[in-house]
Amino acid sequence: MASTTDVKVRVTVLGCVGSSFDQTLRQPCSSYLVESDGAALLLDCGHGSFVSLQELAPEARLDAIFVSHAHADHVADLEAFMSSTEIWRERPRLLASEETMASIVRAPVELVDDILVVVRVGGRTDVANFVMEFSQTTHQMPTLATSVSSGHRRVVYSSDTGPSWAVPTNFVGADLALVECTLERRQPEDSVFHLDAAEAAAVACELSARTTLITHVPPGASTEARLEIARGAAPQLEFMGAKAGLQLTLN
Repeated sequence: MASTTDVKVRVTVLGCVGSSFDQTLRQPCSSYLVESDGAALLLDCGHGSFVSLQELAPEARLDAIFVSHAHADHVADLEAFMSSTEIWRERPRLLASEETMASIVRAPVELVDDILVVVRVGGRTDVANFVMEFSQTTHQMPTLATSVSSGHRRVVYSSDTGPSWAVPTNFVGADLALVECTLERRQPEDSVFHLDAAEAAAVACELSARTTLITHVPPGASTEARLEIARGAAPQLEFMGAKAGLQLTLN
């Protein structure tokens, strides 16, 4: 159960590249470590995130991994995390929707009770001293955004979504929002299941977070170009660009 006292929350970007994994650039994909008062939660574990955790946060001991959906840029390193012993505070724990579990877990009946925790749209789950809430986004497959609270600090992770995601009222007003921005400027042929920079700014306005971190930029694409557009569309908000190794402390 999360504490009601005010605590520090630290977010470390282990990886933030989205849509694909470039074998030449080898930039780690979506994965965000959230730590608070001796507790640690991982949001997604895309390509390269396991090595990134070992390099960027070697002392971290995880209480759980949340997987937003079953695309490889969000879940490719799951087996490495689940089979490792030294990275867990007690034992592996995986949180995901029923649909995502069905796609990513090979033999769930062989796993010990409480290792797999099914989470649901509109539900609430307590993990160590975090409270997690969930919302369905608009993506090619069932995908959950999450709001993660510890004390009075809150992080919202949009995961992958199109512009028609209905932002829940309980997601509004976080300290930090991690918002996907796959596209720079939308073209007619572009996917409706991802955001461009202006749409990411619109989602940021709905979320009204103190800081919005632009994430999920494809390998080789420009984060700075997306930031320029987002800042122009919502000059009243603070935007930052995600990059592996970036660490933010919320207090």
